[in-house]
Amino acid sequence: MMKLWKPKLTTSFRGCAGFTIIEIIVAIVIIGITVPTILTQFSGFEDTKRPEFIVQASFIAQKKAEELSSQFRNTITTACPEGTAATSTDGDYSIDCISEQVNATDPDTTVTSTFGRKITLTVKRTDGAMSDMVFNTLIALDDPS
Repeated sequence: MMKLWKPKLTTSFRGCAGFTIIEIIVAIVIIGITVPTILTQFSGFEDTKRPEFIVQASFIAQKKAEELSSQFRNTITTACPEGTAATSTDGDYSIDCISEQVNATDPDTTVTSTFGRKITLTVKRTDGAMSDMVFNTLIALDDPS
């Protein structure tokens, strides 16, 4: 019996390095599912400046309240009028100031009183990057007379 010569066809890629098309497709699918899931965790980072704005607004309100508390009750109304808001600016912030005469037993009710004044400061950013912040303080200082 005679042996016929058959060429040996070896199409094995086992010795070659690389990825198959199936492995690449599976990797793309996994990445496509994972990346949006990870990115949604960081979607709230567009508002990272807000805490800084709140601290700055609080500092500006405290500074204005200290400035007003160094005045007497009858002269506060020049810097902070009664009933209508006086607006001033401090950098990127605007401050609305209103003063009201209040009673010692109920500082939320406007009355004609000799107790003191309730100062309401509304601080807001001029670019609208944060909502308005309202601060109240009571000032009970004696008249200079």
